[in-house]
Amino acid sequence: MPTVMVVDDVDVMRDVLARLLKREGYHTLTAGSGHEALEVLEHSTNPGREPPDLILLDVKMPDIDGLDLLERLHGDLRWKNVPVIMLTAVSDTQSVNRAEQLGAKAYLVKATFSVGDMMSHVKQYTRYVPQ
Repeated sequence: MPTVMVVDDVDVMRDVLARLLKREGYHTLTAGSGHEALEVLEHSTNPGREPPDLILLDVKMPDIDGLDLLERLHGDLRWKNVPVIMLTAVSDTQSVNRAEQLGAKAYLVKATFSVGDMMSHVKQYTRYVPQ
């Protein structure tokens, strides 16, 4: 069963996304900030453990914003190949372009995304078809 990490500082959003993913058969990890995400990733990649198969990442967070976190993730050999989907309220062109340059697989805007579209991306990048 693939693992998807949800990183969002809004508790309700993080919990809803985790529940949706669990309902579809995914294991989830959650973090409410960039620093917490790094701590969870450090723990999840201890010897004998695999990193998550995918990360859903918000942009606006209180400590490390999602774009800076994405840059850190893709600069670290342990997490460089973990696909990241940005799921955020931030829709300005500069943020979208930076996410693309940093290797985000998709950029979904919270105000306009559909659960079906998000799950389609999740399934594509985890290569998992729930049974």
